[in-house]
Amino acid sequence: MPLSVVATITAKSEYRAEVRQALLDILAPSRAETGCLQYDLHVAQDNPDRLVMIERWQDDATLVRHMASAHFAALEAAIDGKVTGVDIVRLNPVA
Repeated sequence: MPLSVVATITAKSEYRAEVRQALLDILAPSRAETGCLQYDLHVAQDNPDRLVMIERWQDDATLVRHMASAHFAALEAAIDGKVTGVDIVRLNPVA
């Protein structure tokens, strides 16, 4: 069953550009993964430190593979200590 993910990453203001670049860097390899249906980066209109990744995956297994990928590990390392929070919400489609 397809699923959606909304990942909200809040950067420390002094690291905003670095966090944003790290998120931009993961777009192409993530979009190239088998089972990735959507992988788009957004920024909150009311807070430029809040970046939101909206993702759609073929199923749970494809998301698990994504989170175990080298580029995901590189993202985690790149933003370590530069964010105030990461909130990940997994969603199942209803209609």
